Amino acid sequence: MADPCSFRQTDEKHASVKVEKMLWSPTMDLIAVSNKTGEVVLHRLSWQKVWTLAPPGEDIKITALIWRPDGKVLAIGYSSGQTILCNVENSTSIHTLQVKGHVTCLHWVDKYRQDKDHQKEKTEDKDEKTELYRDLSDTFLPKLSPISKSYGAISKEQSDDVVDDSKKLKDQTDLNILVVGSDIGEVELYAFGIFPIGSLLVTANIAKEVKIISACLSEDFHLLTVVLQERSKDDECSIFKMQTFKSTIIASRHQELRALALKCGQIATQLSYLDATIKQMCESWEDVLVELDAKLAKFAEEKMKLGSTSVSTDLLDLLMFGTPSSELETFLLLELGEKGVKKLTTIETSYMNIQKLILQHLHSVGHGLIYHLNDIRGMSQWFDKFGVLGLSTGDVEQAINMSGSFMMKTLELQQVIDKNLKTFKAFGRWLTISIRRLSDEHVSSEMGKLTTQDVNFVAEFLTDNLTDTSQEGTTNFKLEKVGQYLKNEDLSHPVDQSNNPWVKFVSQSKHVKDSPVLYPIYSKKSLLQMQGMLEDTVYQALKHTASVIGQSLMLTSEYHLFTQNNLKNEDRQIPLMPKISQFTVCSEDQQTHQYIICQDSSILPCRSVYLVRQATCQAGGPTALDVLGLTFQQVGSDLDRSTQPRG
Repeated sequence: MADPCSFRQTDEKHASVKVEKMLWSPTMDLIAVSNKTGEVVLHRLSWQKVWTLAPPGEDIKITALIWRPDGKVLAIGYSSGQTILCNVENSTSIHTLQVKGHVTCLHWVDKYRQDKDHQKEKTEDKDEKTELYRDLSDTFLPKLSPISKSYGAISKEQSDDVVDDSKKLKDQTDLNILVVGSDIGEVELYAFGIFPIGSLLVTANIAKEVKIISACLSEDFHLLTVVLQERSKDDECSIFKMQTFKSTIIASRHQELRALALKCGQIATQLSYLDATIKQMCESWEDVLVELDAKLAKFAEEKMKLGSTSVSTDLLDLLMFGTPSSELETFLLLELGEKGVKKLTTIETSYMNIQKLILQHLHSVGHGLIYHLNDIRGMSQWFDKFGVLGLSTGDVEQAINMSGSFMMKTLELQQVIDKNLKTFKAFGRWLTISIRRLSDEHVSSEMGKLTTQDVNFVAEFLTDNLTDTSQEGTTNFKLEKVGQYLKNEDLSHPVDQSNNPWVKFVSQSKHVKDSPVLYPIYSKKSLLQMQGMLEDTVYQALKHTASVIGQSLMLTSEYHLFTQNNLKNEDRQIPLMPKISQFTVCSEDQQTHQYIICQDSSILPCRSVYLVRQATCQAGGPTALDVLGLTFQQVGSDLDRSTQPRG
């Protein structure tokens, strides 16, 4: 009779490309497979392909894979230093992390609780009462609506119905942390894989290079264990060590970190939505007016050489008396033509699409950012709970002010579009009638009828936009006033606020002018520049937590594992690298231990195996290590002293 504990092969599948990494989902019948081309393929247990994800660039390799503990997000580390978090449902990127150097390892751990399911049911009512922070943004903020495809090209992730939860954070009841290691000795910690909460640089002796082989956080968040490789460029051997760091702040403030990280995740969602909206605005913008502006500038320069009247004067004469100058008639019939005027009709559609994006999307983002940043300001002022996390009230208030300034800039752009739509429509219609009459074409009585209001709109348009402004022999016009907001440069024609009653009142009132309640106005900045300034101030407000926690990580123990020859193995043609795995166990006496298993080679058979046990919560002093090392050799052979267990 067959042994019930034995393994039996049930199936065999063939891959068209060499497979380099495989990782099962912790919750579903899914397996992530990466190949040598840099692709990630997600399969079901039946080997049915779910999706394929191409590499982010040429010659970029996959160096690590890890699932979020709930199995809904897959993190992929690349040789470019990127770590992309993918939605397991459709392979879309929900967030991208960037580290220096190559990503060498990924580890994703959630908060350890003994008998989680039972405890969740038992403490459900209790958690409602003792919850540190309750997010009420769903009550006070409107949901972010999907960006309509009619405005231009749109990415898959933005067309999803659930835009508010694009970072996949709403069902995260416990804190989970993504640990990212690099080949330059850096370890980065990210709450929920998004918010940076710690940065550690592992250094070695002079002229030694440090590469992180493995970095894992214990499930109670008390210990960060790092396995590293030390070598110099000229050495033929590498030294592998294990270092343990105490992460007291993470363990003692995990509830505060969870509340802060979820709030920062909502801000990241708002900023991603903002970026997608502005991209749609740029795609909706038509540059027809830029072409007309260039033609008018050329025409004006020719008139200047002839010493003739200005373009605006000629157009006003045509409007008032119906008779153009010979130069203007030639320009309208030959240079511009009726076809050129018809192109101007696309401007109205373009402006209306941009206006809808502002009203339906940018305003919602601005309100959301101000709301969430004010929540973080409240956290920064609750010093007993959040003070140790390094939040700066001043930096957060600067981010709030910049959010308000961004909102003011969107309102300014909306007013510019409103004004231009009224006058531009009348100008285009009048220009079409004039060209048809000059061409002796029939103009219907209905089309040729211009009201007094239409004439006023045309005159206003000519006065505001076609006034020649000469600088060093060149002539510029101000036709395109919307497109300048969608460029990453100062506004060429900022709005004149000198006659604005409110601006006059603020400038003349000393107390109101310096009031922190008023949002600063950046009159010469474009919308794209304001977006960059907003992102920078938000980053400055939230970056201190990673620095504070990184500096608090304290080295408590270091253990030399083994020394390995760097020369390539003749059979495998690559240096053998160790393989690390870890798990956390809580004993009956409520003491929690972290167990780490280290094999000196990721390719079997390995020669040495190390089992390390350490208590995760130990009062004061260095962390005690229990290490068991096993070396496998043939009977009668001499042991290789360089790979024997140490200590």
